[in-house]
Amino acid sequence: MLDRGLTLTPGMGLPSEDTEDVPPALPPKMSRRQANGVIGNMGNGDVPVVPDEPPPIVPRRKEKKDPSDFDRPVSNGLPPTPKVHMGACFSKVFNGCPLHINCTASWVHPDTRDQYILIGANEGLYTLNLNEIHEASLELLHARRCTWVYVIKDILMSISGKTPHLFRHELMMLHTRQTNRFSLPMNKIPEKLVPRRFTPTVKVPDTRGCIKCCVGRNPYNGYKYLCGALPNGVILMQWYEPLNKFMLLKTFECDHMPQSLSVFQMYISPELEYPIICYGVRKGSDKSHLNFDIINLNSSSSWFTEANQGEELPVVNVTQLEKDTILVCYDKFIKVVNMNGKLKSSRKQASELHFDSPVESLVCLQDSVLAFHKHGMQGRSFKTNEVTQEICDRSRIFRLLGSDRVIVLESRPTDKPSTASNLYVLAGHENMF
Repeated sequence: MLDRGLTLTPGMGLPSEDTEDVPPALPPKMSRRQANGVIGNMGNGDVPVVPDEPPPIVPRRKEKKDPSDFDRPVSNGLPPTPKVHMGACFSKVFNGCPLHINCTASWVHPDTRDQYILIGANEGLYTLNLNEIHEASLELLHARRCTWVYVIKDILMSISGKTPHLFRHELMMLHTRQTNRFSLPMNKIPEKLVPRRFTPTVKVPDTRGCIKCCVGRNPYNGYKYLCGALPNGVILMQWYEPLNKFMLLKTFECDHMPQSLSVFQMYISPELEYPIICYGVRKGSDKSHLNFDIINLNSSSSWFTEANQGEELPVVNVTQLEKDTILVCYDKFIKVVNMNGKLKSSRKQASELHFDSPVESLVCLQDSVLAFHKHGMQGRSFKTNEVTQEICDRSRIFRLLGSDRVIVLESRPTDKPSTASNLYVLAGHENMF
């Protein structure tokens, strides 16, 4: 007779009917140390015995990563050059450029990681892919005269047009020229007929006659500002991340705005909410002082400071190194001063640097500066004033075009300065950005 209370499992056979009614054999005695999750020596009515040692910790499951993320290069461009002392070199990226170039900037495509040089010229806005140097070609992005460019995220800000305006360009749209809603390439549709949301280039309102622009980041609050010089005043804009654009904060109107600005640079102070603008540098009362022409964007009434009476200096570059350290470059000299214009020296840096040739452009590095002159470049240390880099070629005329992440230069023969230029990038020097 079968026991109705018996549980059958798959693969288990039926018991024979002549099985004697005897209790089953006891299972073998288990050790008190059981595997993880097993409680041993537990009989009817017994209290479970807790193991002496805690169970081993199960390691966390590793997150699966996208295979495309492995070994993803920062950018696809020129091969890296070893950065060594006195190792700077000019690497040619384009031969025989016919453009009259005013400025350059660099941008890395977020999908392909190709690095582009964006060129602002009298003939328009062009792009050069550094990952295709073997097929080097300059492609037109925007057919308006361009005098200033700046890249933030995938947005290009520029001063463009015969009557200059501030423009905002969508770099992804400019480089694809194709959208999902249109069957024809966007560059074949007249600009006025394209809906605003699909227009890669937009003119920033109320920026007619924009002369110069400068961009800076406040390290104390993280905000990024753009200031523009107009014929009748100054505009202050702030980068707004959700909309991916600069938004107008303030407009400062004035009747005596200088028509020619050799300098237009912002200073950031931890005590002030907005930056202040330097639009000129003059000689001070003695050799240890300089006077700054300042526009205070934090003032509610008097934006321009009192006019300085000293002789205006032919300034090449003004750069804020620290919160109270300003670098001023003119002629063959660099002077390091505080916010009030007084010479400043310390163990980290000298108060003055001297160069062998008149400086035409300047690039600041971590502990040195690169001064570009007519026939090359010379680098000097902030601390010792010693030469750190030196390139000189009297047979060619060099000109710095831009230093936004990538230092770009052009060169022409000294005896034929009106011929087409060659474009170079500076590589291999120490403490590059």
